[in-house]
Amino acid sequence: MKRTILALAALMALSSAASAQFFPDRGMNERDPVTGYLCVTPQCDVVRMSEASCICTKNNPNERRLDRLKLTCSKKKGGQWVACPVKPRYGG
Repeated sequence: MKRTILALAALMALSSAASAQFFPDRGMNERDPVTGYLCVTPQCDVVRMSEASCICTKNNPNERRLDRLKLTCSKKKGGQWVACPVKPRYGG
C-alpha cells in the first residue's frame, strides 16, 4: 500500500513537471484578451466562466471581436458534461 501511494505521488510529480512546460511562465491566471475570462489553455482557446463554473471552448478562436466570437460552454454534472445553464456574455 505504501509503495502504491509513493508510486502515485511520483507519477503525479512527473506529470506535473512535464505538463508545466506547455503553460506560460506567467501562470494560468492569465485572462483572455477578448472575453476577460480565465484561460484554461495557453492559447486561451478554452476559457473558464467562473460565475457559472463552466468551461467554454471558442468555436472561432482566432476571432478578436467580441460581437463575432462564438463560445460553446459546458460543465460537469453527475459525472457527465452538460450544456451550461447560463448563456455566456459573448457569442453562444
